[in-house]
Amino acid sequence: MADILFVMKYPLNGQETLIPKFQGQMAAMERLGHRAWYLGWDEVGIWLCRDEEKTLVCRSRFSRLPGYSHTFLFDDLMEGMKNAVRQMPFALVYMRYMMTFSKAPAAFQAVKESGAKLVMEHPTYPFENGKKTNLLREPVFRYADYVFRQVEPMIDLYTLIGEEAGGTLNGRPAMNITNGVDADSLPLHRSRGEAGPPAILALASMTWGQGYDRLLRAMAPVQEDYVIYFAGGSSDGSLEEWQRLAQELNMGEKAQFLSPVQGAALDELTDRCDIGMGGLGIHRLGQTVSRPLKQREYMARGLPFFYAVNDPDMPEDERMCRHLPDDETIPDGAEILRFAKESRLDAELPARMRAYAREHLGWEQQFKPVLERLGIPWNETSSI
Repeated sequence: MADILFVMKYPLNGQETLIPKFQGQMAAMERLGHRAWYLGWDEVGIWLCRDEEKTLVCRSRFSRLPGYSHTFLFDDLMEGMKNAVRQMPFALVYMRYMMTFSKAPAAFQAVKESGAKLVMEHPTYPFENGKKTNLLREPVFRYADYVFRQVEPMIDLYTLIGEEAGGTLNGRPAMNITNGVDADSLPLHRSRGEAGPPAILALASMTWGQGYDRLLRAMAPVQEDYVIYFAGGSSDGSLEEWQRLAQELNMGEKAQFLSPVQGAALDELTDRCDIGMGGLGIHRLGQTVSRPLKQREYMARGLPFFYAVNDPDMPEDERMCRHLPDDETIPDGAEILRFAKESRLDAELPARMRAYAREHLGWEQQFKPVLERLGIPWNETSSI
């Protein structure tokens, strides 16, 4: 049994839509026979956490400032990582890609000196292009990239979610994995029958690459009753653009824009919907293959969905999910509504989708080859 440290943006007292993914990854590593630790943050600082254990590894001076989680947090996480690996003998540090600033070189060096392997996951490969950016932030991105080039040689392995990498990335070893999901950690969707108008869930960080303008234009001409719940925060200005577009298309209450939701609120919202909507604009990022987490969570919950990307892990069963063109054409709104009506009447469908997620989309299947590549054994008696 080894100690493994996960490094990502994990708020202890706030909202983060990726927490279910992080928890699923750590639960899978525990089932493979290892102890999973993580760095969590709050207004005090960075904490080394596992279950009920919590040790302060970096006190923050800036956590109460607006925008902390997009700026100073990254350096605090690096300081926390440096101190954590000096306190405990970790076999592996598994880090989600994040911007690197002045404290990153010392932190990466501390990991190497500790003897731990350093793996960096890039959740969207190839790197996003065509992304909308604020001109004021571009110097920050350039500096972060400059620092990252200094620390990149210390990465033992990249894990890349997206297109095939060919075994290396920027001269470092790389392997492809896919997003996974801890299926049984999510409540099973309950089909609604014919109660109320058909409802569609569009759950995401509202960025240009989600392509939900295509959904609005598809559904606006449909005269029947329905409702689309857009649940997610603004990131690059696309949310505001889509709100204006919905007004221009006179969609009224048919397009409802909600704040980000998670936990019990997300469970309740999911049960109010008949189908989900995956990303419709991945092609805008220059990607031809992608394995979005959202689609895996829809599958695990048992919520049928549409998606518009080449995702090799999705089943061919069109009762579970249906593929839309991955381009700028406007989907058929009437077809989307028919799918919602059909899905709400199949009471057994959620359980079949959950079974598929258990068998094909778990994190254990992704981590086993990673551990083997690094020479870290895993418990073969663990169930999947």
